[in-house]
Amino acid sequence: MLGSQNNLRSINMRRIFVIAFLMMTQVMSAQVTVEGIAAVVGNNIILKSDIEQQLLQYQAQGLEVDSDVRAQVFEDLLFQKLMLHKAELDSIEVTENEVINEIDSRLNNFITQLGGEEQLEQYFDKKIYEVKEEMYEPIEQSLIIQRVRHDITSSVDVTPAEVKVHFVTFDVDSLPKINETVEVAQILKLPPPSVAAIKEVNNKLEKLKKRILKGESFATLAILYSEDPGSSRNGGLYTGIKRGVFVKEFEAVMFSLEESEISEVFETEYGYHIVQMKERRGDEVDVRHILMSPKISPIDLNNAKDILSAVRDSVLDANLTFETATTRHSDDKMTKFNGGKLINMNTGTSSFELHELENAIKVVVDVLEVGEISEPGYVKMENGKEAYRVFMLLNRMEAHIANFKDDYKMIRDLALDHKKDEVISAWINSSLLKTYVRIDDEYKSNSFQYNW
Repeated sequence: MLGSQNNLRSINMRRIFVIAFLMMTQVMSAQVTVEGIAAVVGNNIILKSDIEQQLLQYQAQGLEVDSDVRAQVFEDLLFQKLMLHKAELDSIEVTENEVINEIDSRLNNFITQLGGEEQLEQYFDKKIYEVKEEMYEPIEQSLIIQRVRHDITSSVDVTPAEVKVHFVTFDVDSLPKINETVEVAQILKLPPPSVAAIKEVNNKLEKLKKRILKGESFATLAILYSEDPGSSRNGGLYTGIKRGVFVKEFEAVMFSLEESEISEVFETEYGYHIVQMKERRGDEVDVRHILMSPKISPIDLNNAKDILSAVRDSVLDANLTFETATTRHSDDKMTKFNGGKLINMNTGTSSFELHELENAIKVVVDVLEVGEISEPGYVKMENGKEAYRVFMLLNRMEAHIANFKDDYKMIRDLALDHKKDEVISAWINSSLLKTYVRIDDEYKSNSFQYNW
């Protein structure tokens, strides 16, 4: 049987792969003064202050820190350093651009939660560039650790028979309870901008290009005018870009430019751009760009609502199916050709627990019956675009105890994680036989899972 200790070990094993700085706010706000080296793994050291910082994260979550927790935190750090040691031996690296993109993504989440960049700087009592500098090394290491783990477990898979065996090993009383889940489809309608709005944006970008050609700084104008949240604060700069990173329209223009050349105004799904080639290094380029989107008027927006209302009526009158309506009328490229089904990015399936849906969707879906379609509702998306959308509730599964038939995907994932943990465990035992490890006397009495 799968006992609670094995489950706990599995959880502890996976904990080391949770991205560093998940509790960044607590870590960066803390003032830790503990000095000294707690352990050495290969060429990597663990400071006593590293352990104390991790313990602060536990305390910030309201957890009690006892000797067992201290030992587990220390062993988690030993795991991380062993992974980094493998990365050094196997020359496993991540690019600067990958690290910067990850930092920007996480900071954008914090900025959204805190209400703005100024609030973030006040919270940390630091400028945003200082926060980024402090994040760089931990984020880089966490991405490397993820890549090492993938390298070790990429070939691991489970057969249906193994999934069945894993399921029957559960104690009946320990079978997980599955919360209520729903499957939802949508049709999203973006209002097309007017001809006048498109012309206005083109004129603005043409004027900016002329100012740059007369000597003004592209970077400064990008900071002032670009609507791209991913690069405007950085003067519109993207570095180390290879083919396949950006949409094809952008790349077609970008890779056609000579160094220092500025493009004509061109359109992508995000709006209208001008781009400047800064430097080309083989198949990598550094570019600056300015993005502007045509302004949508209230009339344009209301037209989109009317179109969507008419589509909804056609579905209700059985003149076309919701799936067909999605293909013909939805402007959401992610769901347009799959019947409008929303995909849960945490699980890769179309099932959501209600709390996993954004609040605006949850409020609508919670009162729908299966097969019912909502009235058109206004939405302002993450990229700032405004639209209307309708939702259909495709399925609702009530809360229940996990069973093999209805919850196969979840059980398969548990079985796969368990098998990967076993592979990682074997790798650790093997690696410790050929890796230099030294632990400070203060920590040698800890109860470890592995023979460090």
